[in-house]
Amino acid sequence: MRIHTSGLGTRLAGSALGIGFAIIGVFAMLVSGDAPDAIVGDRSLWLGITFLIAGVSALAMTWLVSDLSNVWCRPPRRFFRSK
Repeated sequence: MRIHTSGLGTRLAGSALGIGFAIIGVFAMLVSGDAPDAIVGDRSLWLGITFLIAGVSALAMTWLVSDLSNVWCRPPRRFFRSK
């Protein structure tokens, strides 16, 4: 496996998204024990696990895929068209 560094802005934004998902996942898993109901605690636990999986996969895909156009949307070529 090779870590790619082209398109650094997109890779850093994808990393921030992945880290954000992971933080929300850890928080949801930690709070699941303090839930008022067992069903709510179970949902919170599995939401946290799902967000952790999404965060780890976003981090892995952002840095290990060579062409990011299939993973993240490309920005437009020009923001303002000259008339």
